[in-house]
Amino acid sequence: MEYLSRRLSLLKDDSMFKFHPNCSRLKITHLIFADDLLLFGKADFSVIFGIQSFWVSNYILPIKVLERIDKLCSSFLWGQKIHLISWNTVCLGRMQGGLGLFSAKEWNNAAAIKLLWLIHQKKDLLWVKWVHGHYLQHSNIWQVQHRSNDSWMWKQLLKVRNMLLAKFGNTEVLMSSMDSCCVNGKISMSAIYNALYQSNTSAVWAETTWGRLNYPKHSFILWLVNHSRLLTQERLCRLRLLDANLCVLCSSQPENCKHLFFECHYSAAVWNMLMDWLRFTWRTCNWCLLIHWYSHNLRGKNFKKNMKRMALAAAVYSIWQERNYRIFQAKARGPADLFRAIKYSIYSKLLNEDIPVHMKDELVKL
Repeated sequence: MEYLSRRLSLLKDDSMFKFHPNCSRLKITHLIFADDLLLFGKADFSVIFGIQSFWVSNYILPIKVLERIDKLCSSFLWGQKIHLISWNTVCLGRMQGGLGLFSAKEWNNAAAIKLLWLIHQKKDLLWVKWVHGHYLQHSNIWQVQHRSNDSWMWKQLLKVRNMLLAKFGNTEVLMSSMDSCCVNGKISMSAIYNALYQSNTSAVWAETTWGRLNYPKHSFILWLVNHSRLLTQERLCRLRLLDANLCVLCSSQPENCKHLFFECHYSAAVWNMLMDWLRFTWRTCNWCLLIHWYSHNLRGKNFKKNMKRMALAAAVYSIWQERNYRIFQAKARGPADLFRAIKYSIYSKLLNEDIPVHMKDELVKL
């Protein structure tokens, strides 16, 4: 412990160590006791997430706590404003139409299932041996019933067990599913999570939305458009936050997602310029037809297809940005100016990507 204390004291001279705001003046790094250690550092996002992950992965937390964690995460994503998409959808995988985030509630269940599997396999761990000696004795984890004097934690673990059996129907199917979640003899929590809580239905537009070359912020707006969850004037009117609905880009039609992308005269002009520039062989300004074509006829991972996905995401983002500029800042650009801005954003990223030289040469010629 003395050696550990001396090593921790050296942190005050380490430029990468982030002092706790109330300990930086005195350069206090830690306090050490006979059986405890307190390390004082700035609790940035990775530290907070690590603490939450540890507790959720090793203990069954009360349902109210888990729901509160999920609620805080959802509020952080949407900035305490209107939650545009439900947390359950957000926690789906990207290919299933979500963002691939984990729900604390469901992740805790996956952790409990991992504990059940370790007990089932009689792993050479002290706590597993104790469970078999104290709770199971001559029974097994899939059949034992709780007693009135059992601990709260054990009762919660058996509740998860009962949920599993109800979901899979019988022990044999459950064993087969759990075996499929094992990699090199070790069960994977992420595999359990995906097997239990991820939808088998894929979103046809997922590959288009999350194209390899796309800017993340462009993909996020495109994701909202594919769910029809942008706060257009049509939605704001339904929420009774607006009384009137008129597109600020063309001043002639009501504003909704399908109109903005790309039935509006303004956005259609921008999109047609992009299609001319990228030499599209098939064209439309109808969103449903366009996303169907992208999803079914523009599949694959070659550079040109990825670039066309990037152009769609950039166009959607830029038109939404232009709409917001006009409403909130009274600034306006013509279609040609917006087209040039989209081209610049595409060039800026692609010319700094690790792509073959001949593709860069072809890009410059466009």
